[in-house]
Amino acid sequence: MTETTYRRPSDGESIKAFIKETPLFKNRSDESFSRIYQACQERQYDKGVLIADARKKREGILLITSGLAEVYATGFQNEREVLELAGPGEIVGLASISTMLKPSDEPVNTVEIVAFETTQGLFIPYSVLKELWGEPSVQQYFLEKAIFRLQDVYQSLTEQMQQAGWAEQQKQVFQRVQDMMSSPLLTVSADSTIEEAIVFMTRHALSAAVYVKKDTPYIVSMREVMKAIADKKPLQDNLSDIGRTCAVIKRSAYYYDALSVFQLEGDLRHIVVLDDRERPVGMLTLSDVLKQRHRSIQHLMKEIYALQPETLGKLSAELKKMASRLIEERASIRMLSSAMTPLFDQLTVQILNVAVSQIGQPPCTFTFYQMGSAGRGEQFQMTDQDHFLVFEKNGEAEEAYFEKLGAVVTSLMEMAGFALCDGDMMVSNPMWRGTVSDWQQRIRRWALRSTPQNILYAYNFFAMRHLYGSAEVHHSFMSGIERELKHSGVLLRQMAEEIRSTPIPSIDHRIRSLLLREGKVIDLKKQVLFPFHHALQISSILAGVIEGSTAERIARLTEKGRIEDETELKESVDFILSLNLQRKQEGTSEVRPDQLTSREKAILSRSLETLRNFQQSAVRELGV
Repeated sequence: MTETTYRRPSDGESIKAFIKETPLFKNRSDESFSRIYQACQERQYDKGVLIADARKKREGILLITSGLAEVYATGFQNEREVLELAGPGEIVGLASISTMLKPSDEPVNTVEIVAFETTQGLFIPYSVLKELWGEPSVQQYFLEKAIFRLQDVYQSLTEQMQQAGWAEQQKQVFQRVQDMMSSPLLTVSADSTIEEAIVFMTRHALSAAVYVKKDTPYIVSMREVMKAIADKKPLQDNLSDIGRTCAVIKRSAYYYDALSVFQLEGDLRHIVVLDDRERPVGMLTLSDVLKQRHRSIQHLMKEIYALQPETLGKLSAELKKMASRLIEERASIRMLSSAMTPLFDQLTVQILNVAVSQIGQPPCTFTFYQMGSAGRGEQFQMTDQDHFLVFEKNGEAEEAYFEKLGAVVTSLMEMAGFALCDGDMMVSNPMWRGTVSDWQQRIRRWALRSTPQNILYAYNFFAMRHLYGSAEVHHSFMSGIERELKHSGVLLRQMAEEIRSTPIPSIDHRIRSLLLREGKVIDLKKQVLFPFHHALQISSILAGVIEGSTAERIARLTEKGRIEDETELKESVDFILSLNLQRKQEGTSEVRPDQLTSREKAILSRSLETLRNFQQSAVRELGV
C-alpha cells in the first residue's frame, strides 16, 4: 500500500464498530480483538487519491468500512479498464495475498486501486494476516472471497471472448484495412471552394472530399456541406473554412482496429488510410467495415428500395433476423445503431413513397418526423410506431388527403412489423398532424394545461427527428417551433420540474445498497434512460437544437460548449442502452446489480453518476 495518500480519519470509532462485526473479528474476545486491532491502522483516502499503485509491492490489505474504491487495470496509452467497485465489507488487495504466501522478487505488475469517493477502512498488514492465517474461520472467509472474485473474472473473460467471436470470426478479425479500403485516395486542392468540392464529390460519387495541407489530411463530408448551406455560407468560400482534421489509420492495421476507431466516435463515417510513410493512400468508410461484418446488409437495403406491399412480411422477418443476429453477436450499441438505423429509416421512407403512390400526389408539400426510440436513433429492433406529420397549408382537401395518408402509412408500418402505439401517437391520429400554425397552438395548449398527459406528449414530440419530405416545410416548422418556445418558456420549466422529481439514481444514495448485494432493482428504462433523454431534450432546446438523434444532440451541445466530456457521456449512455437491451431480451428493463459482475457494477456506477450530473445540470439551466 502506498504510504503517501491516506490520512488518519477523525472518527476512528465508526471504523472499529464496523470491523468488530466482520467475519474476521466477530467472534474474538475483547482482549484478542484489541491486540490485533492495535497492530492494524485506520485509514482514510479522499476521493480520487490512489490507494494502491500497480508498480509498488503490497504490504497488506484494506478492509473497507465506508465509501467506494475502484479497481482498474491500466492498458495501452494509460487507458483504464475498470474491473470492479469495492464497498463496505469488501477487501481490496486480495490478489496480492499471494505475495505473502509465496514471497518473490519478481517485478510487480498488478491492478491499481483508487478511492471512487471518500473511503475509510482498516489496513491489515501481512504480519497480522500471517498470524491469523492458521485459523479455519479466517481461511474459510478468504476462500469464499477468492471464489466469488474468481467467478467474476471468469464471467468477464467469457463475455469478452463472446464479444470477440474468436472461433467464428478469426478470419474476419485478422483482415487488414488495406483489403477493405478504397484506393487510390481522390483528393481536391487545399484552396478549392465549397462549390468545387460539391462538383468533385458528385462527379466521383463520393460522400466526402479530402484535401491535404502541410502533410495533414482534412475532410469535408456532405454533413459539413449541408451545414454550410443551411448557415448560408457562400459556395465560393474556401473549403478549408468548413474542413476538419480527419481520423487516420495505417493500411497495415486490422479489421478490429478500424472497428475500434469507428466505435470511439458514434458519428464518424470516414477514416483516411496512411501508408508506412504516413502518406494518405486510401479511404475507409463505415459501410466498408459493415460490409465485411454482414454483406447481407447491402442485400437488405436493395430489397427495401424495391419494396412492394406484398413483400413487407418477408422483409420484416429478414430485418428482425438481422437485428437478432447482431444482438446475439454482442455488437456494440454504436455498431448496432449504425447497421440497423439506416435500414429502419429507409424502410419507413419507402413505406411513405408507397403510400403516396397508392393515394396520389399530395395537394401541398409536407414532411414526416419520427419520435420515440426511432427519433432518438436508438431503434435497435422493431419497436412500436411514434411519428407525426407537418404540411404546408390547411383546408378540406388537405385534411382529407393527409387523413388518408396517415391511415395508409400506419397500416403499412404495422404490416412491416412496427406495432401500433399504445398512446395513439401516430399520423393516423389527427392530433399528430397539422400545419406549422397547428403545431404552435398545440405547444401553447400543452404549456397552459400542464397535465401529466400533456407533459408526456411534449416529451415525445421533442424526441423528434426529421426523416422525410420537403426541406422548406421542415425549416419553416423548425422556425415556427423556435418562435413558439420563446413565448412558452413555462412549458420547459414544467418539463424541468418533472425531471427534477425523477432523479437518476446515484451511488451517493440508495444505489450503494444495490452494489452491496441487497437484492434491489433498477428500472433502466424508467429510472435512467427516460430521465436522461428528457434532460437532453431540455438542454438541447435551450441551446436551439430542436430535433436530431441522441448522438447528434450530444455532438451539437458539445460544439456549443454545453458538454465538456462528450466521450464520457456517450459511453455512459451506450452502456445503459446495452445493458437495457440485454435485459429486454429477457422481457424486462429491470436489472439487479447483485447479479452483475464486479466490472459491470463499476461501469454502472460511473455511468449513473455521469448521467445524473448531466440531468442536474439541465435542470439548473432553468433555475428549477
